[in-house]
Amino acid sequence: MGSPTAGMEIPGMRAMGVFAACMMVSFGAFGQSEENILHHGATPDDDAHDTAAIQAAIDAVAKGGGGTVRIPKGRFVSGGLVLKDNLRLVLDEGAVLQGSSDCNDYGGKPQWNDALVKGTNLKNVTIEGPGTIDGNDCRNPQGEEGFRGPHGILLAGCSGIVIRNLTLERTGNYAMLCRDCTGGEFENVTVRGGHDGLHAQACTRFNVHHCDFRTGDDCLAGCDNQDFRVTDCRINSSCNGFRLGCLDLLVKDCRFWGPGEFVHQVSLGRGGQGRTNMLSAFVHFAPKDRNPRLPSDRWLVADCTIDHVDFVYGFDFDKGLWQTGQPAKRLRFQNVKATRVANPIRVLGAADRSFELTLENVSIALREDRADREVLNLTRFGSLRLTNVTLQNSGRTPVLRAREGTTVWLDRVACVPENASPFALERIDETKNDP
Repeated sequence: MGSPTAGMEIPGMRAMGVFAACMMVSFGAFGQSEENILHHGATPDDDAHDTAAIQAAIDAVAKGGGGTVRIPKGRFVSGGLVLKDNLRLVLDEGAVLQGSSDCNDYGGKPQWNDALVKGTNLKNVTIEGPGTIDGNDCRNPQGEEGFRGPHGILLAGCSGIVIRNLTLERTGNYAMLCRDCTGGEFENVTVRGGHDGLHAQACTRFNVHHCDFRTGDDCLAGCDNQDFRVTDCRINSSCNGFRLGCLDLLVKDCRFWGPGEFVHQVSLGRGGQGRTNMLSAFVHFAPKDRNPRLPSDRWLVADCTIDHVDFVYGFDFDKGLWQTGQPAKRLRFQNVKATRVANPIRVLGAADRSFELTLENVSIALREDRADREVLNLTRFGSLRLTNVTLQNSGRTPVLRAREGTTVWLDRVACVPENASPFALERIDETKNDP
């Protein structure tokens, strides 16, 4: 039997050729000027604020049409900084750009758009290490949920973005927030603690490669995005790996694991020590209040491992938290191994049965203490296609429960342990079952 997905275009491949060309143009767009922040009065390794000195270096480079601003070795304390077009901000080895602990130092009245490093409607912006941006866990008592402070990096309406070889830690809100941006390259970025790692809203053509996210909140999040590639990344969270809405997504050669190494800050506000369990490797994200335009469609997750998460994937178009603005549609897992999972892949799709799930060369094993449940649970879907799949639970309940579907296609599906009644199918229009 041929693969049901043979010939399908890999998400993101079409757009990335254009994106690569854009990146080559942007790399040559910086001017020849270079400004060291020490030459503008910044002083390392003290608690004096260097905001004005760093901003002066940025403005001087911008006046000459663009160039490089260099932060040398040392710790430099700053409030909010505003980037300019054709700018390359370099943090040298041992350089730490540390955010002020006062939330009022980020652009006036504290608000959701505060950030340590901010750019709006810019072209050709690069922020690179190997130094560190340290948000200093800056909290805002008037912020969302009573504590959220400034983001690490906020870029809105920008194109030609490069963030690479950089560490971001302890940010007061998201490490990186991008809104309405086009063409983003994120390479060898390390995120530790804080909240969301990379939150993208209405962004197009992002390439995230060889990054290491270990966050208290979602690693990658946002909705209304298009043409994203996430490859060779490490994903650890006390919330979700991907809480994402995206049209055309490729996730390849990534490792997901829980529990989170950093506590979920929101749970601390509810008393106790806070939780660290990793909720989902993937969960659909399309909140109605953001008025999303795009569904999540043409997702390929390939050559990944997932361990010790509550869910591999979740989508509930009726009542799912922040999931009902646009539906999820076609999702394919290929060469994926998931171990010690607490709950089934659970889907409650749209009434038009537009959701399609394909698993090829996939194994999913439930945790021993949560094994008396199905591994897959789908309601209202167009097609479910399983090829060379191993599903492991206690053996006392079906591994698959599917209702109100158009097609269920089972090809070499193994149950561990052997199960006398492995499949519970109700109101399925067509079933194909190959041994």
